[in-house]
Amino acid sequence: MLSQLECAPCIIDDIVGALKLLDLPVSLKEEVLTESLSYLSTNFNLQTIPSYYITHVHRILKKITGIEVPFRELRHTCNTAGMEISRILLQESQMLADYERFHYLAMWAIAGNMLDFRTVGAGYGFDVTKIHEKLSKKVEEGLKIDHIDRLYELLRNSGKTVLYVLDNVGEVAIDKLLIEEIIKLGHSVIAAVRGGPITSDVIWEDAKQVGLNETGATIITTGPDTLGISWEEKSEDLSYAFNQASLVIAKGQANFYVFSEYKDSIGGNIFCLFTTKCDAVAKLFGFEGKINLAVQLK
Repeated sequence: MLSQLECAPCIIDDIVGALKLLDLPVSLKEEVLTESLSYLSTNFNLQTIPSYYITHVHRILKKITGIEVPFRELRHTCNTAGMEISRILLQESQMLADYERFHYLAMWAIAGNMLDFRTVGAGYGFDVTKIHEKLSKKVEEGLKIDHIDRLYELLRNSGKTVLYVLDNVGEVAIDKLLIEEIIKLGHSVIAAVRGGPITSDVIWEDAKQVGLNETGATIITTGPDTLGISWEEKSEDLSYAFNQASLVIAKGQANFYVFSEYKDSIGGNIFCLFTTKCDAVAKLFGFEGKINLAVQLK
């Protein structure tokens, strides 16, 4: 999805929200915001995906502040909350069989898209009980588009290479359960994390914290510090994974931006699992608001 007019205030709101979470002198915050606005005023256009601009303003933040890993403590705490919730889900899922268990874990992976210190976490002080309740409500909402059955049917034939493109900290602990389920179905999984810290996107450090490296999945980086994957900055490992994988599962709205634009350049089937963050994306599917989607792109 290319940028829309309404993306501009959202990009500004994103960097302002980040600055509010950081304990910095007002002068530094002003400098970050001023340079971000200057960059957007010169470069923003409707022929580029929105995550490109969010990536750039967060790189401005890192450059000016000198903070190598912004929100390090929040990232760690969000992962801890996700791990506690995943233990509950693992116990509950063991009572289910086959497709019911797969659907249950996929639904929670989508709801987990809201387990982000920029949304659930910070607002609820990482109270696991409250976060679990909020995510449970997302699961109860159901899916506006539900192609989980199509995904499962493709996975019933073992021996595939599945590329699983991760999204945020916290939810990666829930993604781990779905990845383990895919491996149990007889597939090899390549799990893709970002190569550098950017806002709340998952990096190798987060994958290791939740134990993703112990699942049997191969972990690669998608490129440098980009929000979602960047087609222009994708790593050689990611390019190779695109060629190897017969099935791609992409988490989160930022990854949807990229895959919806470049799906024809990828050979395998593509499924996007995410909760929309804005009407601009929801309206592409005929809805409004923050809706849950499990949609096959190709």
